[in-house]
Amino acid sequence: MSFLIYLILTINLLWLGYLTYIVYIKNNSKNKAAVLNELDNNLKIGITRFNPFDDVGGDQSFILSILDKNNSGAIITSLHNRDITRIYAKPIKNGLGENITLSKEEKSAIVKTIKN
Repeated sequence: MSFLIYLILTINLLWLGYLTYIVYIKNNSKNKAAVLNELDNNLKIGITRFNPFDDVGGDQSFILSILDKNNSGAIITSLHNRDITRIYAKPIKNGLGENITLSKEEKSAIVKTIKN
């Protein structure tokens, strides 16, 4: 008799685990879609290439701006020279540098990203 009880308990636990897994998979896929949709609607990403130095040909330097719907986020600036490449990250709040000075190229990149 005790074997039958353990068998029924085991089957019930396996069934409950399976149902929990199915509910988790359904909820997880809905959450991913909602998060991706929210990011797609609220995130603005722009890239601007430019040439800050006279001795480097072409627009090898760039600014990557990532802003939310409030025009806050961050910019990543890569300055490419013949000898070295420097990368800077700067916080942005309401379309302006947050306690940091922005170059004219960075300001232009933010305006371009906001308009797009």
